[in-house]
Amino acid sequence: MAAENKSSAGWNTRSWLNLRTAIQALAFIGFLALFLNAVPLLMRLDPLAVLANFISGRSLPPFAFIALAMTLLALIFGRAWCGWLCPMGTLLEWISFNKCRTKKITIPDGWRSVKYVILIAIILAAVFSNLTLMIFDPLTIMVRTFATAIWPGLDLAVNAAESLLNNVPVFQAPLARFDNALRPLLLPTTQLSYPEGWIFAVVLAAIILMNLVAERFWCRCLCPLGAFYGLAGKISLIRRRVNESCIKCKLCEDTCPTGTIRRDKDCSSDPGECIVCLKCMDSCPCSTSDFGPMFSPAKFNSYDPVRRQLFLGLGAGAVLALLFRLGLPSKQRNPYAIRPPGAGEQDMTAKCIRCGECIKACPTGAIQPSQMDSGPEQLWTPVIVPRIGFCQYSCNACGSTCPVSAIPALSLAEKKSTIIGRAFIDRDRCLPWAQNTPCIVCEEMCPVPRKAILLHTVRTKREDGGTMLLQLPTVQAGRCIGCGLCEYKCPVEGESAIRVTA
Repeated sequence: MAAENKSSAGWNTRSWLNLRTAIQALAFIGFLALFLNAVPLLMRLDPLAVLANFISGRSLPPFAFIALAMTLLALIFGRAWCGWLCPMGTLLEWISFNKCRTKKITIPDGWRSVKYVILIAIILAAVFSNLTLMIFDPLTIMVRTFATAIWPGLDLAVNAAESLLNNVPVFQAPLARFDNALRPLLLPTTQLSYPEGWIFAVVLAAIILMNLVAERFWCRCLCPLGAFYGLAGKISLIRRRVNESCIKCKLCEDTCPTGTIRRDKDCSSDPGECIVCLKCMDSCPCSTSDFGPMFSPAKFNSYDPVRRQLFLGLGAGAVLALLFRLGLPSKQRNPYAIRPPGAGEQDMTAKCIRCGECIKACPTGAIQPSQMDSGPEQLWTPVIVPRIGFCQYSCNACGSTCPVSAIPALSLAEKKSTIIGRAFIDRDRCLPWAQNTPCIVCEEMCPVPRKAILLHTVRTKREDGGTMLLQLPTVQAGRCIGCGLCEYKCPVEGESAIRVTA
């Protein structure tokens, strides 16, 4: 009977493992496709993002039923998301460093508590209408990093290679065809710049390097989304089972990527930590473990969110949220922190999940993640930096891409009339005003049908003592929408002579 089960289960297990590998690859390709096309579905699959946004924003975000469906699936299959679909989990599995670890390091069980503390802190901070801690969500980490570091970095590398090869005449025609095929399908049509992108690259690199300590260290100890699914896994229908024929050979314990199988506990596992990777079934020589229905809730362990972890999470969330609200660690608001069209400061604090979808969607690279100069409660929320890019007059991509309506989905007509800031001219830097040098770039670039920048012609003296007619620009505040094109195009080196304030 045991031999028959092993033969049958061996074939079936290998098939399931191959299927899981294929689904992981397809899911990662799907993540890249959603990212490249700026489709916000990925974040709508994230039940933690939707729950936190719902609590913080006091309203149900669009398409919340998708996250609800993912939660229901977790009640059936536990943390299968982590082992089958999560792009962060797949990346960590592909770059596992398994061959680099010369000896097994035992991670203390207490470290698993950290992810629950982060999860509870996120939820409690959301109660105080603050979503800053969503920066720890794995999907926001992935999208943010790809948008600000990996994608523009890849574009930069391709541009450098093309520039080098373009010096060879025989490569010029093929390169042109190659570039036309790449853009805008896979790479941007213009070189985008994100000065702070290296921060996100370092964060993702640090998460990957944690695999040197233990396989899937992030999933075991830090991931708040994994903690959310782990709680569902405690009562999920389908769980790992071990029958009494187990010989305690330890093979399943050695292959478990999250280290949840323990020989000293009869080779059982915690469904809150199991990612349903099926590797334990493949390694078992006796086919004594499988996955099937279980109806009683799993026992809680010392690292699960019981009293201590609950108090720690509540304390951390409350302290951070109150500090943010009281403004104790924050500076004065940056007057140049211009928000995307239609977005308010309160929306940024209470609704923005810091996913970076709007950053990817912006065709000019104008939307950048804010830094600490806007206060810690606004960390990594989107701001428009006109000196880097401008808000394109006929574009409403950021609002239509935002998965949680932190940036409202305005029609193009509404967006064109939405004021996001006001321009002002620094007459000490403006070429006509300060140096009697002719320049009307800001007026020429202004996209508003009734120009927001007018030119006043005056007669002035030249350096040689003669006179000339000079056009002096002035901003018509009632017409300016603050798109920033004038600031972007201003020819003055360094800080622009015309700037947009919120």
